[in-house]
Amino acid sequence: MSKNKLVWVSFVLTLLAIGAAWADELPRARPEDLGFSAQRLDYIDEFYANEVKSGRMAGIVTLVARHGKIVHFGAVGYADVEKKRKMETDTIFRLYSMTKPVTATALMMLYQEGRFQLTDPVAKYIPAFSDLKVLHNPAGPLDDTGPMEHPPTIQDLLRHTAGFTHGLGTDFYDSQYTQANVFGLDVPLAEMVSKLAKIPLRYQPGTRFVYSVGPDIQARLVEILSGMSFDNFLQKRVFEPLQMQDAGFWLPADKAKRLATVHWMKDGKLIPLDEAHGHPEGGVLYEPWSVNSYTVDHKRKGGSFGLVATTEDYWRFAQMLLNGGQLNGIRLLSPQIVQYMTRDHLGTRERDWLAPGLGFGLGLAVMNDPAAAGYVASAGSYFWSGAAATDFWIDPKEDMVVVAMTQHLGVPGLNSETLRPQLLALIYSALLE
Repeated sequence: MSKNKLVWVSFVLTLLAIGAAWADELPRARPEDLGFSAQRLDYIDEFYANEVKSGRMAGIVTLVARHGKIVHFGAVGYADVEKKRKMETDTIFRLYSMTKPVTATALMMLYQEGRFQLTDPVAKYIPAFSDLKVLHNPAGPLDDTGPMEHPPTIQDLLRHTAGFTHGLGTDFYDSQYTQANVFGLDVPLAEMVSKLAKIPLRYQPGTRFVYSVGPDIQARLVEILSGMSFDNFLQKRVFEPLQMQDAGFWLPADKAKRLATVHWMKDGKLIPLDEAHGHPEGGVLYEPWSVNSYTVDHKRKGGSFGLVATTEDYWRFAQMLLNGGQLNGIRLLSPQIVQYMTRDHLGTRERDWLAPGLGFGLGLAVMNDPAAAGYVASAGSYFWSGAAATDFWIDPKEDMVVVAMTQHLGVPGLNSETLRPQLLALIYSALLE
């Protein structure tokens, strides 16, 4: 090849590399151009830096986007307090229950393909659920049961009205899930649902909202309806199209070093949650074997919890929903399906611990009345959170996405229910137009 041709090829390759780099860059904008006070957005990092300095928080990553462009993306504090490993914007987090909206999205992708109807009984696809028993008294003996008044539907699974609980607590009923090893690391979804079918429902299907293990059954339905393992479906149909590069159920060695440590509070001091430092009481999620299992490819690939991701990864997922089911020309859901998912599906049903002013759609909570909820937001916003104080918020009225990531369990005053209103107060006060 001649020297001139070599120069030309080198020039073209350089242009292609630059173009690829530009394509991978996050869309950003000056806060003032999108109606924000830059000073107020900067205060978010200042506020949480003080929380870190006071010892109330190890670290946090926050992201705010409006009109599809990021106006704030900050990392504060430590991913590991003991090792003084700094929090970075590409730190990877355990999502815990922020896995659930991803699961619901996967199942609704199959719904729009005509694979099932929301009114279908779950037993149509999982025959083991055809003869579930129900406790006569939710607080009564486990052997005092009766028949279902009607079978749980797929819609019941998506809106947590199927009669299951989550099984992650420590009361007499949740202990049945533990004894059956429902959440064992080497229990695949097919085996998990077989175990669940042997445990009586706590409530009659369709009667009340009770936060539950329903998303794990949704994940099994994804496997049955698609013919793919749940993790493979997510990788091929969700993560790769959305360029969620670090999302998944486990981390290889080259990524594990970016995984944040889960912290808990002991004697007023934040320490790692592991075998060496102990753990707070609270069920399966607080056990060191569960918290620190994300660097091994276990058989459990659940729909209720188990995913890891970066803040950017989850922003891509959330932005897709806000965009009516598409991101960068790749469509996962239709706008009508997203609208249907993000409306309140509970009606007048009783609600277990769901705060006033809130409803629940298909895989996501919905803000019905901000005044009743007691914190600033727009009606029609939708969101969810994770056990380790992770949170995301989508506001269609303001065309805004918020993602916040920390890793804390058993820290007084630091959970999603306290972090969310605090963070939204900081963000909405920065929104001037």
